[in-house]
Amino acid sequence: MSTSNALPILRTPDLLSAHQVIQRLLSLAIPMGEVLVDVETQALTLAEAQRMVAAFPEAWVCPDDPYRPESNDEIRRMIAAGDPRMVALLPVTLYLEDQPVGSVEEAFFGVIGSGRGRITWDYFAWPAVPELDLEMVSKDAHLQISINSRDVFREVPATEHTVFIHFREGGEARAEWLARQVGLQLIGPVEWGW
Repeated sequence: MSTSNALPILRTPDLLSAHQVIQRLLSLAIPMGEVLVDVETQALTLAEAQRMVAAFPEAWVCPDDPYRPESNDEIRRMIAAGDPRMVALLPVTLYLEDQPVGSVEEAFFGVIGSGRGRITWDYFAWPAVPELDLEMVSKDAHLQISINSRDVFREVPATEHTVFIHFREGGEARAEWLARQVGLQLIGPVEWGW
């Protein structure tokens, strides 16, 4: 088991611009089977939660307090009904994992509220870069947009979204090369990934 490293290459208030960068980076990647997308975001208000639950009926919705006794199904029913008890459960987080690329991104961007979140792409390899003497590598290859945040684990709130390239430890040259291929550059220090 290892932990990826990640470098930011873009901060923007425009999620669609961030997604376009991800699409260009994915065009450089080598799929290892089906490239998959995971999404996670906080709903800070009942209205945000209702939009999310309506858009993603198959997603998990959990209160941020792990000791709450309500089940996923009960929380979903309370959100859909506009139950006033939901105010005590906010924020809630929506999770949806292992979705095919292109199947959830547009809808996900449409329901993002003011809470922090992430969308990640996985199950691909970074290409070989002969001029840097780098071989193809799939270990720790991921892409991420941190939503309303400046860091990988979404601990630093922001009004912008941050695009990260994940790579194997010691792969900064590859991340810099990838950023250049889409007309960008590294804009921050290395962070631990997952």
